[in-house]
Amino acid sequence: MHASQSALGKYIQFGCGLCAPTGWLNFEAGPAFWIEKYLPFLKPVLIRRGFPEYPTNIRYGDVIKGLPVLPESAVGVYCSHVLEHLALNECRKTMLNVYSYLLPGGTFRFVLPDLEWLAKRYVYSSEIEAASRFMRESALGIDQQRGGASGILKRLFGRSSHLWMWDYKNMAYELEAVGFTAIRRAQCRDNPDPRFQEIEDFGRWENCLGVECRKPG
Repeated sequence: MHASQSALGKYIQFGCGLCAPTGWLNFEAGPAFWIEKYLPFLKPVLIRRGFPEYPTNIRYGDVIKGLPVLPESAVGVYCSHVLEHLALNECRKTMLNVYSYLLPGGTFRFVLPDLEWLAKRYVYSSEIEAASRFMRESALGIDQQRGGASGILKRLFGRSSHLWMWDYKNMAYELEAVGFTAIRRAQCRDNPDPRFQEIEDFGRWENCLGVECRKPG
């Protein structure tokens, strides 16, 4: 499906963070973003505490609860380093929602940490601190709990910990259960659709698990 957005449908990105290219509907659901958008008088406090200032073309939308988009309205859906921050039941609900947003033949692409790569790197390492590196790289461990107002804000309004990690086999199984087909490992910008190529960042894909799948046409 390589027609224009206006002709066939939208391109949706959720959990966009600060990446909000034009031509995409960019959604973010973080509490800090919600505060910046709906309680703007508190925005300077968050920025002083290290939270970013979000681009103005981002909309609030929680993909778990459901984004404010019509069913079968999207040509493509994308997320980068989002799914690992969801609990298993939340991730499954997200996949169902994404499936409902896509037009028949539409594409879902995403990238996230590769548990298999991280585990092999740990198991075959002879480094004394290999376990500590694994905990940091997988974001399953916490070096230290920060105190003070900044630490409290981060714990309340951040979602940096990884709640469920994935390898390709397990992810493909879950996607197939939802109804997705043409499931494959993907590399950064290996889909010819220019919309995906404009949003994908090589640095976010390095040593990570990229996946592409489609809603049956």
